[in-house]
Amino acid sequence: MSGDDDISWTTRSATAATTLTANDYVLFVSPGAATVVITVPLAASVPAGRSYIIRRDATATNVVQLARSGADTINGSASNFAVGSAGAIGSAEIYSDGISDWKSLGTSV
Repeated sequence: MSGDDDISWTTRSATAATTLTANDYVLFVSPGAATVVITVPLAASVPAGRSYIIRRDATATNVVQLARSGADTINGSASNFAVGSAGAIGSAEIYSDGISDWKSLGTSV
């Protein structure tokens, strides 16, 4: 390992709409009174392969959705991407192509 390696993952929690930042790696979301929309940055604004993990908890019946920025897509689609299902723990891991798309490995419930 070099001195430049960073093995820590910055975590943050959210209960309302937010935008992922360069400092985020893992976002824990508890959707309280309404659907929570998490906006991902432009794919071209981060290095190719940059990833985020979004995890929703099971304490509420509302949903968590990932929304794109600008004309970007998520899995080639302009639609929002659901993270798990309402009332269940779920997570999604997304990766930037460095150009205009975010790819997901899918969601787990």
